Amino acid sequence: MHAFDQRAGKLISRCALAAFVAAPGLALAQATQGKAPTSIEEITVTAQKRTERLIDVPLSITAFSGQSMVDSGAVQLSDFIQTAPGVGIVDDQSGTQNIQIRGINSTFGNAPVGYYLDELPFTLIGNTQVPDVRTYDLDRVEVLRGPQGTLYGDGSIGGTIRLLTKDPDLGGFAGNLDLTGGNIKDGGSNYAVKGMLNVPIAKDVAALRIVGSREETGGWIDNVTTGEDDQNERDIDNYRAKLRIAPTDCLDVVFGWWHNKEDVTGDGLARDDRTTADPAATYDVEYDLYSATVRYDFGGVNLVSASSWLDYQDDSVTWIAGVFDFLNETGQDVFSQEIRLVSDTDSALRWSTGLYFRKTERDTYAALPAFFFTQDIDMESKAWAAFGELTWTVLDGAVDLTLGGRYFEDKLDYAEVVDPFLLGLIQGVDPTFDGAYKVKFDTFNPRFNVAWHPAEDWTVYANVAKGFRSGQAQPAITLGLAVLGGLSIPSAIDPENLWSYELGLKGTFMDGRALVEAAIYHNDWKKLQVPVAVSPQVRALVNGGSAQTRGAEVGLTLMPIEGLTVNLTAAYTDAEFTDDVTGINILDGDRIPEVPKTTFGSSATYRWPLRDGMDGFVYAGVQNSAKRTDDLNFAAPGQAITTVDLRVGLEAVHWAAYLFADNLSDEDDAVSPYALGPQGPATRLMPRTIGLQLRTMF
Repeated sequence: MHAFDQRAGKLISRCALAAFVAAPGLALAQATQGKAPTSIEEITVTAQKRTERLIDVPLSITAFSGQSMVDSGAVQLSDFIQTAPGVGIVDDQSGTQNIQIRGINSTFGNAPVGYYLDELPFTLIGNTQVPDVRTYDLDRVEVLRGPQGTLYGDGSIGGTIRLLTKDPDLGGFAGNLDLTGGNIKDGGSNYAVKGMLNVPIAKDVAALRIVGSREETGGWIDNVTTGEDDQNERDIDNYRAKLRIAPTDCLDVVFGWWHNKEDVTGDGLARDDRTTADPAATYDVEYDLYSATVRYDFGGVNLVSASSWLDYQDDSVTWIAGVFDFLNETGQDVFSQEIRLVSDTDSALRWSTGLYFRKTERDTYAALPAFFFTQDIDMESKAWAAFGELTWTVLDGAVDLTLGGRYFEDKLDYAEVVDPFLLGLIQGVDPTFDGAYKVKFDTFNPRFNVAWHPAEDWTVYANVAKGFRSGQAQPAITLGLAVLGGLSIPSAIDPENLWSYELGLKGTFMDGRALVEAAIYHNDWKKLQVPVAVSPQVRALVNGGSAQTRGAEVGLTLMPIEGLTVNLTAAYTDAEFTDDVTGINILDGDRIPEVPKTTFGSSATYRWPLRDGMDGFVYAGVQNSAKRTDDLNFAAPGQAITTVDLRVGLEAVHWAAYLFADNLSDEDDAVSPYALGPQGPATRLMPRTIGLQLRTMF
C-alpha cells in the first residue's frame, strides 16, 4: 500500500505519509556541525492540505523554516514576515499586528488575511489585527499570497498565514533552554527565558512536548508631559503543550493547548524624537487555544478532523487628544470544526473535500466617560462551509488542471445596549436605528489553476481565484462620534469580494544551488470596507467602492559556496481606488491606505567549521519598505523604512552563543502615516538593541 510521488522521486507508504503530515519536520534542515549543506535543502509544505514539495505547488508561497527563524534571531512575525514578497506588516507593539498581502489591507472589520495556528483558524470577528505569536519552537511559517477562498475561506481574501508548531517526537527525550538579554539604545533592557521539553510516554506510541517562555521588553519612549522615561514596556508569557498519540501506523492524534498573555504599558506610537505627550495606553491581551486533531489513513484516503476552542480577551485603555480616556474590553469565544478527506493514490486524479463549522460569540464593552458614551455589544456569528478541489494530471504528468470551490454562509446576530443619550443622538439622524442587526452573508468562491512542469524541478502556473470578507454592523459609539463630527456613515456595511488573476513560476538551477520564484498578479476588489476617522483614535467603517491591486514579486535563494546561503526578495504593489465615492474622501486613483509600493529583503547566513566540533556563524539581514500613506483619513505620509540586523556566534553540538544587534542602523522614521500631521505620533521601531543569546540543547 504505497503512493509514488513522481516529482519528489520518493516512495512513501500511506500510513507513513499520514504520520509525516502530522509531524512536519519539513523545511530547511539544520546544518550539522562541520557539515554545512552543499545545496539548497528541499522544502515541503502542506498549504494545499496535502504534503507536497514547495516547488511543485502552483501557488505563490513563502516558507520560513524553524531553523531560519533561529538563524535570524526572530522572536515574532514582524521580525521576518515582510521578507515574503508582497507582504507588509505594522506592529505598534500593543499585542496585535496589522498584516496586508498584495495591497489587500484594512484596519477595521474582519481580518483580510487568514491566520492559522497549526490546523486551527485563529478567526475573530470585528478584528483586522492578528494576535502577536512568538516564534520559539515553531516548525515553520507558510505565507500563501493571493485569495485562498477555496481551502481557507472567509478572511483569506488577501492570503493566508499558517504557523506550524513542532509536534512531539515519539522517538526520544530532548530539550533546550534559551537565555537572551539586550540593551535598548537610550532605553531599558530586554530579558527572555525560553525552554522546550520533549518527553516520550510510550516509545513510538505517545509523547508530550512542552514549550514555555517569559519575555520582558524595556521601554524607550519618554513622556514630555509627566517626565517619565521609557514609559512603554511589555511582559509576555507564552506556553504550549502538545500530546501526541499514535497507537497504530495509520492513526495519529494530537491534543494541544496554547496560552499567551501580554501586559503592555505604552506602545510604539511616538514623535520623531521618540517622545510623546500622551499618557501611556495599556493593553492586556490574553488567549487560550485548545485543540484536537485526528488523522487516519483508510488506504487511498486520509481523514483529518481538526477541532478547536478559543478563549480570547483584549482589554485596553487608550487616550483621545491625550486627555479623554477610551476604555475597551472585548472577549471572544470561538469553536471551530473542520473534517476533510484527501486522496492518497498515484492516480492521475487527486482530490480533497471537507466541511467546516465555526461559532463565535463576542462581547464588547467600551466607554468614553468624558462624553458619557458607553457601548455594550453582544455579537454572534454562525458560519459553515463545504469545499473541495480536484486535480487532474495530463500529458504524461507534465500538466496539472485544478478546479476548486467553496460555499460559505455566515449568520450574524448583532445586539447593542445603547445609552439613552447616545441613542437619541443617533436617532436624530437615523430614526430607524435601535442597536439590533441580523443578516446572512453567503458566497461561492471558485478557483481555477493550470500548472505546467517543463522539467522535474520547475513549475509554471496560472491561477484564478475569488476571495470574500463578511460585512459588519457599525458600533453605536462610532455612529455617535460621526454625528458630533458632522459625518454621515451607515449603520452596517456590505461584504466585499475580490477576483485575483496570477501568473507565476518557480524552479531550481545551478545544480540545486539556486531557487527562484516569481509572480505577477491583478486583483479586482469590490465594495471595499474602508475606515474613516470619526476621532483621532476611533474609526468607522464604510463601503468604499472598488479598487485594484497589481504587482510583481520575485524571490531568489542562492548557495554560491559551501555553507553560505543568500536570500533576496522584492515586490512592487500598485494598490489604488478605481471609483470616486460620494461623501467620503476617496477619489479615483487614490492609493489604498497603509500599503507600501515597494518592499525589499536580503539576508545572508554563513556557517564554517572551526575546531573541537564547533562552527562559526554569521547572519546579516536587511529589510526595506517604501512609505505608507493614508489620504482617506488626511494623514501625512509615513517614511521609507530600512532595518539592518546582525548576528555572530559559535555553535557546538549541545550549545550555542550569539552576539546580536537588532535595528543596527537605529532606524527611527515613521513606519505608519502620521495620524495628527507631521508633528503627531506614528508607529516607530524599537531603537538599536545590542544583546547576547545563549542556547543549550540536550
